[in-house]
Amino acid sequence: MLSDLFEIIKKDLRPLALGALLSILVALYSSYAGLKIGGVYWPIVTTSLVSLAVLKLLGNTDKHEINVMQTAASAGGLLAAGVIFTLPALFMLGLQVSIFEVFIVCIAGGFLGIAFSYILRKKLVEEEKLPFADGTAAASVLSAGDEGGEKAKQLFGAFGIGALFALARDYFALFPSYFNLETLKLSFAKFFSFGSSISLISLAGGFLIGLRFTSAWFAGALVSYFALVPYLIFAGVSIDKGAALAAFAKPLGVGIVIGSGIAYFAILGISYFKSMKETVLGMKGGKLLFFFVFAIILLLIFTLNINPLLSVLAVLGAILMAMLGGRITGEMNVDPMEIFAMIALLAAKFLFGFGAVHLVLLAAVVCISAGISGDILQDFKTGNLLGTPPKRQFVAEAAGILSASLILGFLLLSFAKTGFGTMELPSPQAAALKEIISAGAFPQMLLFGALLGFAFTLIGSRFSLGAVGIAFGIGMYVPIELSFPLFIGGLIRYFAEKRKLEEKGRIIAGGFIAGEGLIGAILILAGAAGVLFGI
Repeated sequence: MLSDLFEIIKKDLRPLALGALLSILVALYSSYAGLKIGGVYWPIVTTSLVSLAVLKLLGNTDKHEINVMQTAASAGGLLAAGVIFTLPALFMLGLQVSIFEVFIVCIAGGFLGIAFSYILRKKLVEEEKLPFADGTAAASVLSAGDEGGEKAKQLFGAFGIGALFALARDYFALFPSYFNLETLKLSFAKFFSFGSSISLISLAGGFLIGLRFTSAWFAGALVSYFALVPYLIFAGVSIDKGAALAAFAKPLGVGIVIGSGIAYFAILGISYFKSMKETVLGMKGGKLLFFFVFAIILLLIFTLNINPLLSVLAVLGAILMAMLGGRITGEMNVDPMEIFAMIALLAAKFLFGFGAVHLVLLAAVVCISAGISGDILQDFKTGNLLGTPPKRQFVAEAAGILSASLILGFLLLSFAKTGFGTMELPSPQAAALKEIISAGAFPQMLLFGALLGFAFTLIGSRFSLGAVGIAFGIGMYVPIELSFPLFIGGLIRYFAEKRKLEEKGRIIAGGFIAGEGLIGAILILAGAAGVLFGI
């Protein structure tokens, strides 16, 4: 087993080294973007195009080596998301976390995520053939770039449009980043207005996800913005739209996601565990996995001084949420990893009453594991379509996690000097965790939403609706400015399938995401440098 590992490292030394370096840059811009806007989009298509360009320039490469490099590079994005969605809550509570503690949390959550995702790969990617939209798009990007010809022209044409679009919007400010009906001063705008994010990434993402889940997502937004919020305002329960969203719609939506996630896992859990057990026992050296899990538990106990019970809960939560996060990512191209962190935190707080520091560290391990699971399964989908051996991708993901883990503690403490929960760095996910930790009782709207989501998903399972309950809940608390263009992208996908243009659309969508994403990343890096170094 070790000889196989060393052979892979020796063979892939160039893409592993380059991918590990790129993972650090991806972690940097993802950290800043997540703290600033509360979201981190899948970096896989952007890193695919960058890896393609770099290795083609160096020469003597192929699509598998390029895929290995992008697998390592994309790991930094979701690892960073797991850190900045959770650990800033400690600073908001007046507490601290060290660089070493951040490193340990990254290693524990990251390696648990890839270990159990590797086991799930055969079931989710090969047997069930889940879409994994960004992984599929990345495969289209790499195939088009490798083959050249008409596909390459479509890809790089779309990339150019996406890049110019991002420059025009974000650098030259030729048009706003979103359109809002409130600007029309219509009489009903106070209650019913909603905007549309002006982004090719949103449209392309909706195309890749498809109409089924974007419809459920948008339906949640419509219920939140056009039914629940107006009712609360007209009934005098809430004073305005913002207060209604914050106090009722968003907690209700988060609760629906939590309840749906628990029900969804309960439905799939038995088959998942059975599949995992068979895979582990059939693997060469599979029994070592149990020793690996035990080693992670000991690592958390002795390096972070975490209660043994909490360490076990952290590891079990990381494993369970890696499974759930991977499945949801495969179906609808979104990984609500911060919600999984909330589930673990709520259970630990109200069942066992652990202190704030340990609660946040638990949430971070779970959040990172769920995010990394989604990321590497996207990569495995790309590898499955291209024929890249999964062991090479497993090693690449580990390299990307290790390199990004070395710098995320420094980044977190540097950003902390600016202040989390401020106008400069709002840190919305971490702020939500802080509120849950500070709450004296289980939030009622969250509980009500969880019961609704649980019931809806159990009923929906009889009609093979999958994770639409989770998509609906996400739509309730994600800004409608994002939900609307996603829905339009899903509609475009529907009509493209009717005209058998799905493959061409996937290449163009990948180009749009890569172009806008790359320019956006460059501009975000410039903004992050300004925050970190005061320039």
